[in-house]
Formats: sequence, C-alpha cells, structure tokens
Amino acid sequence: MRLTLATLILALTAATGAAAAPCDVGTGLYAGTAKSPDGTSLDVTLNLMCGKGAYRAQLFTSAGDFDATDAKIVNAHFTANFDTGAALGSVDMIVGGGRLDGEFDLGGEKGTIALARTGNALAADAMTPRLDLTTQEWRQDLRALATELPARHANAFFSLSKAEFADEVAALDRRIGTANGDEMFVGMQQIVKSIGDGHTGINAPDDRRPLPIEVGHFGEDFRITAAGPGLDHVLGARILKIGGMPIAEAWSRALTLAPRNELPELREGNALIYLTRGYALHGLDVIPARDHATYALADDSGHQFDVDIQGLKPNEDVKLKSGFPDTALRLQRSDDPFWCKSLAKDSAIYCAWHSYQDLKAKAAAMFALIDSVKPRKLIIDMRDNGGGDNAVGYAELVKPIEERADLNARGHLYVLIGPLTFSAAMNNAAQFQSETNAILAGQTIGERPNSYQEPRQFRLPNSHLVVRVSTQWYAFRKNGPNVVAPEREIIPTWDDLKAGRDPVLDWVLSEKAGATAN
Repeated sequence: MRLTLATLILALTAATGAAAAPCDVGTGLYAGTAKSPDGTSLDVTLNLMCGKGAYRAQLFTSAGDFDATDAKIVNAHFTANFDTGAALGSVDMIVGGGRLDGEFDLGGEKGTIALARTGNALAADAMTPRLDLTTQEWRQDLRALATELPARHANAFFSLSKAEFADEVAALDRRIGTANGDEMFVGMQQIVKSIGDGHTGINAPDDRRPLPIEVGHFGEDFRITAAGPGLDHVLGARILKIGGMPIAEAWSRALTLAPRNELPELREGNALIYLTRGYALHGLDVIPARDHATYALADDSGHQFDVDIQGLKPNEDVKLKSGFPDTALRLQRSDDPFWCKSLAKDSAIYCAWHSYQDLKAKAAAMFALIDSVKPRKLIIDMRDNGGGDNAVGYAELVKPIEERADLNARGHLYVLIGPLTFSAAMNNAAQFQSETNAILAGQTIGERPNSYQEPRQFRLPNSHLVVRVSTQWYAFRKNGPNVVAPEREIIPTWDDLKAGRDPVLDWVLSEKAGATAN
C-alpha cells in the first residue's frame, strides 16, 4: 500500500498541551477535510477538549487516528506537533467563527485543513470501540456496515456477488437477538473479510483479551512457538484441542476471519493470530468465555496435558519467551526499521528491512557500507516487513540498486520474502522481481500483487468499531500469474526453528556469487 502524504499528516490524537493560559476558547467537536498537495482529500473529525487547564485533542480521520503532543491555542492559533511513525510534523490552524482553518507541515511539505464546529466536545472515551450494545444498536450498526462498506470500497463486489453479500448480512441480522458482543464482532468481521482483499477488515476491539502465546503451523502440526511468564512448559508443544474442540475444527473457523480472496499464505498467517485471541475464539464458539482458554497439548515424547491460559487484561503487556534460539540474524534487532551487517567470511551484506521509517537515511548508510566493503552479495530480507510507502521503497532502494551494475547482477542480489511480506513491502518485492536481477528466496507472499489496497476507514455509529476498506486498485504484476513467488522456495520446519537455523539465509550464503537459483 502506498501511504500518500495525506495519510501521514493527520496526527493530533490524545494530545496534552502545556497551556500557559486556561483553555477557555476553541473547544468543541469539529468536522471537515484535509487536503494534501497531491490532491488527496480526507474526512476529519477533531474532538478538542479542555481538562485541568490544558487542551486535549482527538482526531478521527479516514486515514487513521494519530497521537500528538503540545496541543495548545495561543494568539488564536491552534498548534500541535505529531509523529506519524514514519515522519515528524506540525499543524497550525486559526481559531475563529466556529472554525479551525490552516495548514500542516510534514517534512517541509505543506497541506491544508479546514474544519467547522459541529457541537460540544465529547468525553475522552466517547469514541472508544465497545461491544456491549443493545439489539437495536447492533441492528443499526449492521445496517451502517451494509451501506457504507460497498459505498466506500473501490470495488466491493470484485469477488463476492451483491446477492451473496446481502445473504451474509441477513444471516447475521437474524442472530442479533441471541448473539453476544464477541459473536457480533466476529459475524461482522466475517462479512467484511468476505469482500476478499487483505486491506479490508474491522480493527480488533481494544479489549481483545490476547492469550500470552504465539502459534506456528508446521505441516499438519500447530505448535506453541512462544509463551508468556509461567508458561515455559508449553513451549514447542503440539495443540490437539482448544476449549475441547479439535484443532482442525478451530482452525477451520479461524480461517473465516481471513481475507477470502487472498492467497492461502496470507489467509493462514492471519488465521494463526486468531487462535490466540480470546474475543475471536469466544465469538467463533470455540471457548465459552473470552478471558481464558484451555489448550490440550502434547509434547514430543507423546505426553498429553491440558493448560488453562488466562487472557491478558486491557492494556496489559508481557514479554513472550521464544521456544527456539534467537541467534538467527532475522530475529535480531526486530525493532530497528532497517539495519545492515557485513558478513565478512561470506563476502555479503545482510540488510533486514522491517519498515519504512527514516528509510532515506537508512538506505544511504547501506550504500555507504556497500561502497566501503564491496561485497559479492547483497541480501535484502523483507520477510517481516508489513508495509509503508512503496514509492519511498522504490525511490530509496529498488531503483538505486537497479541502476548499479555491481549490485544488480544475477547471483549477487537476493531478496528474502515470506507469507506476511505485506502491502508496500509486497509491492516493492514485486518490483525487485520484475525490474532487477534479484533472486527471490523464501516463501510465496500471501497478498496478490494486483489487488485493491490504500485503505480508508470509517466508524460504526454505536460500537464505534473502525472499518477499513480499500480505495484503489494497484497492479504490480504486468505479466504472468498474479503472485509474488520465490525462485527458490524454502519453508522452515519446526526442527529448523528449534535449532535456531534460518534455512533461507543459509541457502543464500551457500550459493556461489554469480550463481542462479536452482
């Protein structure tokens, strides 16, 4: 997905200002539009509050909700600084006549924002998603979903017919009187995921009660690959049942929450997450309550045992322990957006590309390292890249590498991909494959290169659940099958992970420089 500039500019959420004077002017609920220099327009709702003499602001936009700092009004100007996660910026709007009008600055690029006051400020938690609705409120939300999703999606019925969509809505409507909140969320998510593309879906509720484990799929086995404190004894165990339900049936149900028209690799990657989410397992009728789940397990000796795993509380976070060594380069510096290491004995430079933050500077450092070391191989690892701005990735990495004869040569340039190489990362991987001499290794990417992307969001009126819908068609595969598949497919096994091996990187390093995939 290409994040346009407008996607990044609207970042004023939950700000607390250092006000020199009481915040007695300008508060209220505002609605309007933000426009970027490229002409992109976004819906904006700003909730500007006053508490304990300081301004607080919440901004809800079709591009997302963002955090900001230093929100204040001085000399009839509302200002705030913000960090989108990909760039830093500021906003300055004139206050007056029930309006806020002004501009933003993001990395030197400017755009406009125009908002009109529509009412008093809301409570700080007024837009927090909730699942404790009445039958009538759920019915209103379902009607809104059925109307707004097709209206806002670029082509909602590219794989699902209007009749099928109407049947799914009607089926859930008939269940509203007896379904609990988790079942209603799951039912609506199933409807939205039936549209088919990987960017369209409903954000999980804040109180999702995640279970402190991670699950991996290895052949026919589902194993616990990481676990929280006190759960060391479940690491590596095979899952036989969840809540008394055989894992095969629980898995089949979890797959109904994955994007229906994407490739199996993405569908399975998404569904694995739901095997560890209390709200999803409860909503799928796998477990009787969302706050804990009983897993029937078996270790490699054949010993079977049950463990009751408690879900985390809202805002609770724990560090999970891996079930295998973290010695593989792929697992190191996972929070670093882009980092490189020279592997002298292999005459290679390995770069882990996780995200797009500060990519221009990171790429410049990579090229400087290349010019200093002059490796025979450059390895770009995109297996854990969930996306960002494909235009930035193309400009800073794909195109410069393409233009360098010392790098863009068969057997000298390798790109590692996996099932969850997603969105902009998938796009850039497709460009590496079609526009350079890179050899792609790893596993097939689960998202189709020609697909609907560029999501925008809206909220349901009562639950305030955030629904994301794709608004643009992208075509990154001009010829051949609609898939980004590696030339050398290597699927890690449980034994690989258990031993701390990375068979994909191992294969690349074992290849002679200048060799071709076989």
